[in-house]
Amino acid sequence: MSGPRFGRRTVGAIVASCLLLFAGCANQPTARTPPRATAGRSPSGTGQPGSDPSPTAAASASDPAPTPTPIATPAATPKSTPAHAPVIVIDPGHSGRSIRSRNAATGLTDFDYPNEPEMTEVFGISLCVAADLRKIGYRVVLTKKKATSTVSLTRRAQIADTVHADLAISVHDDHTQTDSFQAVYSQRGVKHHGRYHAMWRGDGADRTVFNHPGVARKSAHYARLIAAARRRDQHRPVAITEENFTGRSGLEPGNLALVQLLTRVPWVYSESGARTGGSTTRRITTHDETLYAKGILDGIVAAVPVKGARPESTVALRRCIARHRNG
Repeated sequence: MSGPRFGRRTVGAIVASCLLLFAGCANQPTARTPPRATAGRSPSGTGQPGSDPSPTAAASASDPAPTPTPIATPAATPKSTPAHAPVIVIDPGHSGRSIRSRNAATGLTDFDYPNEPEMTEVFGISLCVAADLRKIGYRVVLTKKKATSTVSLTRRAQIADTVHADLAISVHDDHTQTDSFQAVYSQRGVKHHGRYHAMWRGDGADRTVFNHPGVARKSAHYARLIAAARRRDQHRPVAITEENFTGRSGLEPGNLALVQLLTRVPWVYSESGARTGGSTTRRITTHDETLYAKGILDGIVAAVPVKGARPESTVALRRCIARHRNG
């Protein structure tokens, strides 16, 4: 699509006081910004090197009340991990209860809700991917402590910004779709008639456009690599495509996931069809969870390589997935 009919809004530029990793300082929007500004943000503070950055310091001034469940990384990075190691943020989809608020910087509705069995499936996948990334030299942050943690989309985006993620990835599956549906979404979208167009959410005065072209290009590059890895590991076509939220009840119109819009780091959104037979509530198999985890793991390593890193084998990942399913 072309640019907005109405003034563009900034997704950040107003600095709010908040805790940052190990006594730093981060920028967080706290008020609506003037119309016609682009969706840029000013740089945030720097996390302390040498260990996993902690997302617990990334609380957002625009989080809904009551306060979401506190969050932390589930395990520490090995002490041998160098301070300059890439930081990966893994964002398991959905929240333990429905939450709705208004993002103060944009006026957009920030809405999340529980969705089982997806929440349990993608949390286990995320834990296993995170564990292996740590073993092979990455620093990793998860946006949730438990499958049922409740964390707003604003807060998730701020976690990634706070720790200066080299790559963030949201992990979802869709029990209304069969396994023929496999997709990744970048912050750049796809070309229409040979050209990229605006990535946005909201309408009227609240319409907000993602305006970080360098970040969008990285996101698109990473999405291609993650899609390729998923195709190899899941043995299915994986589309690089674009969302359409227009007309979906309770959600802002637009073509970009809100968590991708609100951040300033490269973010890829991953979906996998999970309907089993005619059921939308039956859990996918250990085999399918394992292959999805393997595709995400290999895709992250391809997108943000660490010299000498060799991802976990499918057999080892399957053991990890099985432990979480049985736990």
